[in-house]
Amino acid sequence: MTPSPTSIPVIPARLTRSLALFAFAAGCMAGAAHAAPAKGGKAHAVADLTSCAKPVYPAEARAARHAGTVKLAYLIGASGDVVDSKVKKSSGHAALDDAARNAIKLCKFTAASAKGKPVESWADIDYVWTL
Repeated sequence: MTPSPTSIPVIPARLTRSLALFAFAAGCMAGAAHAAPAKGGKAHAVADLTSCAKPVYPAEARAARHAGTVKLAYLIGASGDVVDSKVKKSSGHAALDDAARNAIKLCKFTAASAKGKPVESWADIDYVWTL
């Protein structure tokens, strides 16, 4: 007996992009909530996401149908800017890894604080690239 075909719901591209942006922003906030002090000090308040631009899917990766998850660690400076980032786990595609590092640099945070003064702190985020 031949199984009957099943229908898979299709989410409109516009909604998919909105959901991806929401997931990205939520990831930034979740990552910031678990920020660790940069130099072993104790942060009393964690960094908060202020703004973040939508990441750009690299054209060559899109054309090649590359997808994957990049796990990044990023350093939020006392100014609230991202001053460093490191790939903790690659997507398997250099273009996606580089795009994730470039995207996190566009985010702005309110820095974590210790004793009422802004301090550097590290946080993690996963960029999930899907087509």
